[in-house]
Amino acid sequence: MKNIIKLKNIMFAVVTFFAIATIIQSCDPDKVLIDTSLKLPPVPLDTEGWEVVEYSSQEDNDGEGEGNGRVWNTFDGNPDTFWHSCWWACTPTVPHYFIVDMKASQEINGFFIIQRQSLSRNIEICKIEVSDDNSSWTSLGEFTLEKVKASQDIALPDAVAARYFRFNVVKVYDGTNNAALAEIQPYSTSF
Repeated sequence: MKNIIKLKNIMFAVVTFFAIATIIQSCDPDKVLIDTSLKLPPVPLDTEGWEVVEYSSQEDNDGEGEGNGRVWNTFDGNPDTFWHSCWWACTPTVPHYFIVDMKASQEINGFFIIQRQSLSRNIEICKIEVSDDNSSWTSLGEFTLEKVKASQDIALPDAVAARYFRFNVVKVYDGTNNAALAEIQPYSTSF
């Protein structure tokens, strides 16, 4: 019985030695492996101070309810408010677009887009452009959106730096001249 206890104690000591040696070796800074392929999750840019500098149309006659229908609703962080093309006492004409001044050049890796939550007048195809001077524009491409309430991620293949972005409505799901959008949130992954 004593031999069994001695053997167990020796085995415990050997296992403990190897466990401690493994821990010490794994703490060796020369042997720490860092996965550099990991990317930070996208973080929406801070919208404080942003300004709408131009738009083709917005429902500013309170046809969508008080305060709704304006372009600035697309970057207020609230998916229950939205922009809507003008329709109350006006005739909407396509194409619809709006331009937002972010007040400083920002690095953009993509855009989160949220459709109007009633799923009415949802945008099927949009085009996004960026500019540093609100004069010369670079197209980031046309994007097909889903008719869903959830946030949609338009990830760009390469980061771009810009002060302004222009959101263009190319096609609406219901085929009318009206369009609506709850949120557009440029984001960065390099903080």
